[in-house]
Amino acid sequence: MKLVITGNPGVGKHTVAGIIAEKTGAEIIDINKIALDYDAIVEKTERGLEVDVKKLGGLFAKLTKARKDQIIVGHLAPYVIKPSGVNMVAVLRRSPYELENTLGKRGYSDGKIRENVASEILGVSLYDSVRTFGRRKVIEFDTTGKTPKRTANELMRTLRKKPKAAVIDWLALVSEKGDMQKFFEY
Repeated sequence: MKLVITGNPGVGKHTVAGIIAEKTGAEIIDINKIALDYDAIVEKTERGLEVDVKKLGGLFAKLTKARKDQIIVGHLAPYVIKPSGVNMVAVLRRSPYELENTLGKRGYSDGKIRENVASEILGVSLYDSVRTFGRRKVIEFDTTGKTPKRTANELMRTLRKKPKAAVIDWLALVSEKGDMQKFFEY
């Protein structure tokens, strides 16, 4: 099994991956850790780390080639992982309202919070995952108000069965609440 778990920061990727790895014995491969350990960081800026995705992609091709039962975790997955051999891509999503609180508690700057919440509302991780891996391999999971254990169980059930495509539309929610300016005004 080769499972990719991706999504914006604050949606529960690493926690869910840890629960699944504990239950299945799969190895977790953390994209951010590989980038740091193998010097694939180009620059550290006030907006975060700039990563050499070409170098990181090459590293992943070598590091994941012969291994079985892997959970590859990170928001950079659509840019560094090749689709061949991947069984499923789980894009974890979270309500922009809950995500805003989560990132604030983590100490993210206001600009970084706005950037990540806007990305979640627009479904950037989903779009990029579908573009890289194809619609048939990509499944969305809404983590809003759920424990990581519940999300992990939903994900594992989906791995065992033919999944149904979920449709998460935060843009409609934000629009209905009249909060477009709140999240998209810079």
